[in-house]
Amino acid sequence: MDVHEIPTPAPVIQWPAFEANLAAMSAARPGTSLRPHVKAHKCTSIAATQAERGHTAFTCATPGEMLGMIDAGLGDDLLLANETVDPRRLAALAARQDDASITVAIDSDATLAAAALAGIRRCLVDVDVGLPRCGCAPSDAGRLADAARSAGLEVRGVMGYEGHLMMVPEHGDRRRQVSDAMAA
Repeated sequence: MDVHEIPTPAPVIQWPAFEANLAAMSAARPGTSLRPHVKAHKCTSIAATQAERGHTAFTCATPGEMLGMIDAGLGDDLLLANETVDPRRLAALAARQDDASITVAIDSDATLAAAALAGIRRCLVDVDVGLPRCGCAPSDAGRLADAARSAGLEVRGVMGYEGHLMMVPEHGDRRRQVSDAMAA
């Protein structure tokens, strides 16, 4: 097939490089110690290949990505990392909780209320660790977790996005700064 005949959008994968990257990923962070982000490929067949290598926990950016993963049989452990205040979209996820393990991120009373109203069972508290685009203040995390438990949600823990540290060139420095950001 000529490259001009490929309908777009379409992933074009150099399979040997893909396999080598999967092998390196699996060796560095085996099993559920790594939660691949579906938005990196938006392709359930790639996610299935990752799951075959033991990476069965996935992060999703949207409820639609989560529903696609569930429909593909890849719902062992799904995290909706982007906070959602639309209870209808969350209700679509809640309706599938018997088919998949679903956790949503909350970072405010509004995101908690939407999750509770929708019938979501599990959440993580997203904490601002230095990139002020999402996450509650660290000092508010305990109160938000208590409020989630009071609303009937299981709190699985906390998370933070240290995207502001991605470009720290030295691995040891980056790892220390990430650890410091999460401990703050």
